[in-house]
Amino acid sequence: MSGFELTVNGEVMELGGATTVESLVSLVSPTPKGVAVAINREIVPKSLWRETLVTEGSVIEIVAAAAGG
Repeated sequence: MSGFELTVNGEVMELGGATTVESLVSLVSPTPKGVAVAINREIVPKSLWRETLVTEGSVIEIVAAAAGG
């Protein structure tokens, strides 16, 4: 598979080829702890990150919980 573009947290990102959610999270977050991922407004359970591929044109939101009050 050749490269493709998708949107991650509102910014266009180009990937070189097939990428899983797990790999994408490791690119944009220092740790997966407390992170949630949605692809095209659908939450992806953490248990499926390793097997879920991101696809061209997907809109992905990666958010991390923040401590505070």
